[in-house]
Amino acid sequence: MALDKRRVQTAVIGHADSELPVVLPMEAIELDDFRARHAGQTYWCGTWLGGCGHQLFTKLYTDRACHFAHGPDPEHTSTCARKASGVSSADHLYIKHGLLDWLAGQDITATATITRDADGSIGRDVLFAPAGHDTLRVLLSESPGSSTSGEKDPARLMLGPQMTPDPDVLLRQGYVNRIQLVPDGTRRRIQVGTERHGGTTDWFDLDEVELTDSGLTTPAVEEIRRLRTTRQPIGVWAPKTQPPQGRPTVRAVSDEAHGIPSQDRDTVMAALEQAVSDGRSRTEIRRWMNRAEEVTHGGATAEENDLIRKAADALLRLERGVGVPTPREPTFQERKALQKVERLLGAFAQHKAYGIEVTLRQRRQLAQAAKQASAWLTDVQRSQVEEWQKAPTESAPAPRDPQPQLRGRLPRKPSAASRSEHFDGAGLADAVRDVLEHAARLGKTVPLTDLCAQVKGLGELTEADQVQVLRRVRPTARPRSAKPQRPALLTALITTEAGTMHPVYRQLADLAGHHLPPQADSAWTDTVKILHDRYRTP
Repeated sequence: MALDKRRVQTAVIGHADSELPVVLPMEAIELDDFRARHAGQTYWCGTWLGGCGHQLFTKLYTDRACHFAHGPDPEHTSTCARKASGVSSADHLYIKHGLLDWLAGQDITATATITRDADGSIGRDVLFAPAGHDTLRVLLSESPGSSTSGEKDPARLMLGPQMTPDPDVLLRQGYVNRIQLVPDGTRRRIQVGTERHGGTTDWFDLDEVELTDSGLTTPAVEEIRRLRTTRQPIGVWAPKTQPPQGRPTVRAVSDEAHGIPSQDRDTVMAALEQAVSDGRSRTEIRRWMNRAEEVTHGGATAEENDLIRKAADALLRLERGVGVPTPREPTFQERKALQKVERLLGAFAQHKAYGIEVTLRQRRQLAQAAKQASAWLTDVQRSQVEEWQKAPTESAPAPRDPQPQLRGRLPRKPSAASRSEHFDGAGLADAVRDVLEHAARLGKTVPLTDLCAQVKGLGELTEADQVQVLRRVRPTARPRSAKPQRPALLTALITTEAGTMHPVYRQLADLAGHHLPPQADSAWTDTVKILHDRYRTP
């Protein structure tokens, strides 16, 4: 190969057709650590990077940026026509696998296609086909056929940082969605942004983004759609008519005469003042302002009227975005917690109607969800949550006298179920997948005990919870041949200490619909070979 003076920063791991990208650190001290963490792995100028398919080697420098370099070719018999070699040249691979994992986390099965342009460029356009949803398109850079003006549904389009949006789309829809990748060690992390008609862009991590029937949704998209479907009054909010000058600015009628306890009235006004002074969200300020107008319906003091005016002015500024930053909207987790509160309160009401006991564990679940969604609960929901927390539990049977402990028996430890009541299933599944894929690239298997030692928290789960985590493990490598192949679960690489098929694999295969024969050793061996060939590590 001719002398290559380019500083290649990205490669793929394992083989030329691999889709597992890696970014080489530019500093010498970071490259030493990189080599230690990737010992035994090989790097390639991958075909999915538009490269020549030859092997690359790390080059360490102290006076300039470290980078990948092609192997020596004294005869100069081949050349590399790769068009991009910088840190962003593998972004399409990170996007493909990152969005597939994100969709899988929402229980959406999808496929992805990386397009290749007529000039040989690869990675400008990535198409996703999620089951039950319309196609998603990621357009990273301009190309002869990359116009977005004819896009049928701009809500299903994401533009790269350098792409110019269609002005008609911005005017008609009010926003366009963007995508970018930010450094995350030697990897790249995906962020989705929403560019408003005014030109500002709000960026979010994938855990705050959803795929709905309306397309890709971020907190900013939800806000824009809500503002466009809600009629807002023009002009400044006008306060209520003041009492005649001859009347003193005191409460004309007692609070109790209107059915509102004075203690509740003071609580509402204090909460409204706190919401305004803390600069909280529009939702919370509007909720407390409505309550304040209710409790002062029969007459308000000058101080209360002044506070309501301040709240209305603050709300108007937030809704128009004048002089204040964009208020925080509920995150994906907060919306899920709010839905859980609504679901539990409805279930508890039915339990109460039919005389069914609400367990202490269910009440704890309600309290945890209510704490996470605290800022978005209504007053009715708050009071219902408090009632369920204060309600006495059902009378339990009288405790038995403690039995003498048998000699030689250890004290009973808390059950594993109590220890694994709350765990990050998606995060554990990702960690398990990384360990198993690394073993597949090396042509190896992993005993379950070693897997539990490498994935923190997995060994502390019950067997049933471990099965739930392992069911979520989805490989990133796809079959290399278009011919039908035997279904191959990545969890087939989990073995016993003796290196034989682990019983949990039969359970996982049955749950996935891949029923194994009674004597499954040969079928399991074939599956392991398929996985090793699919990852094809030299």
